[in-house]
Amino acid sequence: MKEELDDPTDKICAKFPSTIPDGTIHVLVVVPDGAVGSASETSAMNKMIKEIHETTVLTKRKTYRHSKVGSTEYQELLEAFNITMIPVRKTDAKWGEVKGFAWDNKLSEERQKDEYREYVVTNIGEVLQEKKLCVFGAERSTDILQVVVKGSNIEFSGRTDLLILSDIVMESADYAQDLPEVKMLIEVKKKVERQSVFQATSELIALDLLATDPVVALLTDFNGDWRFFWVAGKENSTMCINRVNITDPGAAFELIRQLLKPTATTDVVTPVLQDPVKRQKLSGVMPSISEASESGGIRESIERYYDIASMLGPDIEMARAVARQVTRSIPTLSYFS
Repeated sequence: MKEELDDPTDKICAKFPSTIPDGTIHVLVVVPDGAVGSASETSAMNKMIKEIHETTVLTKRKTYRHSKVGSTEYQELLEAFNITMIPVRKTDAKWGEVKGFAWDNKLSEERQKDEYREYVVTNIGEVLQEKKLCVFGAERSTDILQVVVKGSNIEFSGRTDLLILSDIVMESADYAQDLPEVKMLIEVKKKVERQSVFQATSELIALDLLATDPVVALLTDFNGDWRFFWVAGKENSTMCINRVNITDPGAAFELIRQLLKPTATTDVVTPVLQDPVKRQKLSGVMPSISEASESGGIRESIERYYDIASMLGPDIEMARAVARQVTRSIPTLSYFS
């Protein structure tokens, strides 16, 4: 059977003569008004989808390696996550004397790490045993703090020095990749410098995204410089990270012990600080993170549209559907979608 698609501009008499050969079948399809977009509408819709595709799918992912985060990258992260750093006040309480860690340059780097890990365990061993936690050396887990921020083009990579997490990792170091019951990361420096703060902040954000519960970052030389960081909440649409610098090892270990103890609320009352420690997850204060699944769906929809369009050509109805999904994800436009 010979099939032929008629041009709708042809005259009817030309296609339906008075004499029709045997076996000829004519099929007439009536298209409702408005069912097909105009050529200009299709072109405009495809242009919009292309622009969204370029900005959400094809944009090169920005990777922040924790140990390489400098002042420029630090500012980028503060802006991307809308972060404000807020220091908190200490009390004047006195603590039992705890000696600082004695660095020994004669030891190998690996041996030195074993020594300072044991130093931490010695000073908080009781609470570790009570809560079934341990101090894990992450030097062999090169990308244990690697995470892609869903719904964005940001990726973190790298590791920290020590992690306080479930002691089940003592049965198999492989479990550490799952970060079971992780509470705190410890970034260790012989001398804490400004760049070290950038690194610790990057590590805190990454660990928070990976962890189930709120976490704390500690940057320290294990002597007179102990800097704690944690996500505190949201204030005037800005995410707040609280920080406190402690110079007394005794006070620092007391704060660590308090932070590791479970609490019925997100607030931790400690005699080291004047106000309770308020901790939250990033997802609890950042809509862009909690709504990441919606963003991921948009990316998938756009990619699927391009796959289909590349084989079958532009589809105005599918383009409209993708456009509606995009506008619903934008707060200022969702009302009109």
